[in-house]
Amino acid sequence: MKLYTYPAIRSLIYKLFTVVLFTTFFFWGCSPSAQLLNDIPVNSAEIKVLNQNNEPIEGAQVEASNGRKSTTDSTGVATIRFGTVGLYTVSVIAENYMPSNFTLTMPSANNETFTRHLSQQVNYTGMSGMNFGSANMYPMMFSYLFSSYGYGLELDSYEESEMTKWKITTEGDGLIMKKAFLKKLDNGKEWWQIALLEKESENPQYIAEVLFSENRKSILRYREQVADGEIQEKPVSEGWYSQPTELTQESIEGAKEKTNVSVETPAGTFKTDLLNFGVTVGTSLKMWRVDKGIPGGVVKYQTTREGEVLYESELLSYGNDAKSLLNSF
Repeated sequence: MKLYTYPAIRSLIYKLFTVVLFTTFFFWGCSPSAQLLNDIPVNSAEIKVLNQNNEPIEGAQVEASNGRKSTTDSTGVATIRFGTVGLYTVSVIAENYMPSNFTLTMPSANNETFTRHLSQQVNYTGMSGMNFGSANMYPMMFSYLFSSYGYGLELDSYEESEMTKWKITTEGDGLIMKKAFLKKLDNGKEWWQIALLEKESENPQYIAEVLFSENRKSILRYREQVADGEIQEKPVSEGWYSQPTELTQESIEGAKEKTNVSVETPAGTFKTDLLNFGVTVGTSLKMWRVDKGIPGGVVKYQTTREGEVLYESELLSYGNDAKSLLNSF
């Protein structure tokens, strides 16, 4: 049985996060006076960076989409200054930890403290099994399956029991991952499942089932199983998860570069609309959207920088027979 090696996983993780994940939106007008006022750093916010044991991480790099940077001190705190008005993306990066990205709005967030819990990178021990140490796989897999540059990758909804499998590649390396919407509870909370699969057999090497709050604003519970190991209830803390920003319909229509584009994927050939979002200078997020029939409405997405593909995900298969594998409900 072939298992993914740590260098391959590490390479994929770093490729995914090599592009700066900052895009700034301003709610205010575009007049010179408004822009000047935005550039004046009259507001500020503290970002407190902790590990999974609630211990401060010193030396973490914190950068906002207005270009301002800071480094956490011995207490794990960094201060970033902002202009008067705007929605800003903040990225937190620390050596040997998975990056974290979130958004805040000024001036409503002025003088507030935002706590981010970083998960350690994944470690593997070779053919005898996988050793995740104290790291959770979910933050890394969430970045591949649910969001890119902080934006949600679903342009249509999933119905209960619907699932999609994805072939994710970068520079020849590849993973197979699955996500599924398992159940919506009466109170609006939702159970979702993600899995890392073997390349040949597609048997799960890792499974997580996650309970989201209503509208997936936060994670409430997180259960996992590694290979044939025991099912474990994992700790969930505030600040560990950031809800992806949903794109407006106007933004989706405005990003439409081509229509009736034929795209061949392992799941089949589809007629799609090609959406092209410029997330940073020289960097694009491309999505191939179908009108109906596919959970989430997307069959392929990729990140390019100056024309070079850094990361690509293609639909491998889809279905409506997903069920809990961890007896979560």
